[in-house]
Amino acid sequence: MPAKPRPAGTAPADATPAADKTASRAHKGPSAGLAILGGSFNPPHVGHLRLAIEVRELLGPRVRGVDLVPCAVPPHKRAASLLPFALRAAMLEAATADLPDLHCNRLEGRRPGPSYTWDTLCAYRHALPDTTLYFVLGSPNLPLLPSWRNGLALPELCHLLVVPREGQDAAFFASTVRRLWPAARERAPLLPGCPCLDLPGGGSAVFAPLPWLDVSASRLRQLWLAGRRTDFLTPPVVLRMLEAARPVVMQHWQKKD
Repeated sequence: MPAKPRPAGTAPADATPAADKTASRAHKGPSAGLAILGGSFNPPHVGHLRLAIEVRELLGPRVRGVDLVPCAVPPHKRAASLLPFALRAAMLEAATADLPDLHCNRLEGRRPGPSYTWDTLCAYRHALPDTTLYFVLGSPNLPLLPSWRNGLALPELCHLLVVPREGQDAAFFASTVRRLWPAARERAPLLPGCPCLDLPGGGSAVFAPLPWLDVSASRLRQLWLAGRRTDFLTPPVVLRMLEAARPVVMQHWQKKD
């Protein structure tokens, strides 16, 4: 893969991941790469954590860890049921406390306005100009990139690690990438079974057929509100934190998005 997509974009100084103490361990040491997994984490669950571990193991020595980045203000949907950012971030920090290669980064909570992926990746590129970035993207979101802020320019900032969902296979990946970026060129795979295409801007799109636990935050919320057991869907520490914040959780999760 290319050593590093060329730097692009700017970011406010107070939005840089290097300023985030919760992620400081991930940004020490040699200039290895870094994987980035964003989401609402409403709440964090085992599907999020297992995916982050799979990404870490797939990339191996190419990265020094995985940053999990909770979204503060979703730009494309209403979020009446979204728990306060501080609570979601605290749960994610607690869930990853014993996983040394996984780190919660609160940078989106320090930035006003919608949490655009482009702005977040610009913040990373600004703070870590010599670090190769791998942005984890679920395959259903791949064809939606034209609707994202500067979505088709993301390869200027990072590589796209596309994880298949909903039966979307390598053929779907390749055809979608070529439709979005007609100049994309196939290259040697990152690993066996991981097709890779170079994209305009310097980054690559990598198909990563990783195992996926079929756990959804929406289903977890439904079970929790109904008073049903949610054991093994999210770490015990998250369940304890949800219970401790029950009035706030009830206030938000009972709302309709």
